[in-house]
Amino acid sequence: MLCGGTNTEQEATPEVQALVEQVKEDVIATLGQTAATLEASHFKTQVVAGTNYFVRVHIGDDKYVHLRIYKHFSGSVELHGVRHGELGGVGAQEELEYFDQNIKK
Repeated sequence: MLCGGTNTEQEATPEVQALVEQVKEDVIATLGQTAATLEASHFKTQVVAGTNYFVRVHIGDDKYVHLRIYKHFSGSVELHGVRHGELGGVGAQEELEYFDQNIKK
C-alpha cells in the first residue's frame, strides 16, 4: 500500500458489514429509496486521519453501490459518499477505487 493510497480489494468482513449497518439510514436517505438488502461484498481501505473504507454493497437484484465510509480514530463513523450509477447501481465487478465525495457539507 502506498502512503495515503488504498490497499488491495478484499472480501468483506463482519467488521465492514457492521460499518455499513451504522450508516444504513444515511445510505437510504442518499439513494432516496429503501434497498432490499445492504450486504457488503468487498472493500478497500485508506489510512488518513482515521480510515476511509470503500465498500461494494449489494442492494438487491443484481445492483450494487460503492460506499465511502470514514471511521475516525475515536471510533465515530460517517458516510462520506455513495457511488450508485444513477440508482441503476454499479456493476458487481466494477473496481473499487478512491472517490472524493463528501455528502456531509
